[in-house]
Amino acid sequence: MIKLISRGLLDSNTYVVYNSSKRAMIVDCGSPVAEVREFVESNDMTVDYIVLTHGHFDHAHYIDEYISAFPNAEIICHRNELKVLYDPEANLSTFISQGRCYDHPYKTAEDGDILTLTSKDEGDIISLKIIHSPGHTPGSICLLCDSDGLLITGDVLFANGYGRVDFKYGSMTDMRQSLKRLLSLDGSIVFYPGHGESSKIKNER
Repeated sequence: MIKLISRGLLDSNTYVVYNSSKRAMIVDCGSPVAEVREFVESNDMTVDYIVLTHGHFDHAHYIDEYISAFPNAEIICHRNELKVLYDPEANLSTFISQGRCYDHPYKTAEDGDILTLTSKDEGDIISLKIIHSPGHTPGSICLLCDSDGLLITGDVLFANGYGRVDFKYGSMTDMRQSLKRLLSLDGSIVFYPGHGESSKIKNER
């Protein structure tokens, strides 16, 4: 199950992925924490992970507040994204005249790693696979949940296009390869981008 909250800078999307056993994962911290915390607490959920799809300010700006609200959650990003998170020019926080370094105790992830929301009921376990998808940033990731047919794409793939590659550390070559990989997935998968509405993977399979 997935809950979208979009109240953030540049209308960025924050997602709460959860199972019926009330284990949850928060993806991206671009929306103020208050509404996310209200949703989590009103449903008596435990947040196991806070995941950043990438390190741009509109997805990481409120991370301090999320860490404070959910202190037992693991903070996840791809290892290649650390240089973006730590660099105000690369994470674009200089655009809002803040120049922040998002320095936190991240647990770094690799392509193919699995994040699991546990349950006593085997049928209620939700596993999301990390897909390293560089191009927009070097450590951009997507999160694939085959069992629920969903893919969280950050700023790699949108309903009407793909993420910009002209920022620091961006790469059109890497983006082409990432899009090729994503578009080879099952066409029934619904993807949830970092901005805008969800859509279906369109491919020729």
